[in-house]
Amino acid sequence: MIFGMEEVVLEVNGKKVRLKDFPLRALKGTIVGFVRSLNLEEEPKEIQVKIILNEEDSRGS
Repeated sequence: MIFGMEEVVLEVNGKKVRLKDFPLRALKGTIVGFVRSLNLEEEPKEIQVKIILNEEDSRGS
């Protein structure tokens, strides 16, 4: 947590998923590392990712 705000929020089907320490750090580190590797013009301050799965993705194919 930073300044009373959550650093990482994971929602699945509109419901918040509580993350324990390791999954939280792994998810954050992976996404922040990916974004920083893009060499954007400015340092990221907030990153939002939204993934909408189609039927094929949902079946695990």
